[in-house]
Amino acid sequence: MVVQRTDLHLLPTNGAKFSYLQVRNGKSKNARRSISLTFRASSVLRARMRGVDSCWVFPGDGENAFLATSLNHQHQKVRATLGLPSDFVLHSLRHTFLTRLGEAGVDAFTIMRIAGHSTITVSQKYVHPSTEAMERAFQRLAALNAQKGKKRRAPATVSATMAQPASEAVM
Repeated sequence: MVVQRTDLHLLPTNGAKFSYLQVRNGKSKNARRSISLTFRASSVLRARMRGVDSCWVFPGDGENAFLATSLNHQHQKVRATLGLPSDFVLHSLRHTFLTRLGEAGVDAFTIMRIAGHSTITVSQKYVHPSTEAMERAFQRLAALNAQKGKKRRAPATVSATMAQPASEAVM
């Protein structure tokens, strides 16, 4: 993805808490979106932009943007130098990011929108829950089930299938 300075909004606007990146182009209409940036990402990008006189966030040679193929080539060199496995490609970072969102408790629909996917089925290919994340899910369930003295309504999926008393039945 080639990013221009005008796509990067490093100060939150309109009451937002985070700065953001405007993705204007992509493989589909779902790829066009705004992506919030963490404070850490904003800080790195802010430092990156200081002293750079280019319309590109990552300028290449001359007036052109830095090419993804060049980045991939540099990644391959670093990977070889560090002895990292050959299946660790740049795209692996996208999988890691989306998996970490899931582990942070972000719902599947939000992950889908952040990733710019058209369906949750596509997003499923990117999210790889760890054993620890699945354990935490059951810890949360156990904590919810252990709440005593609180009257809880059955979830819609259960309450909709429960038999209604004859006096409440719709005729």
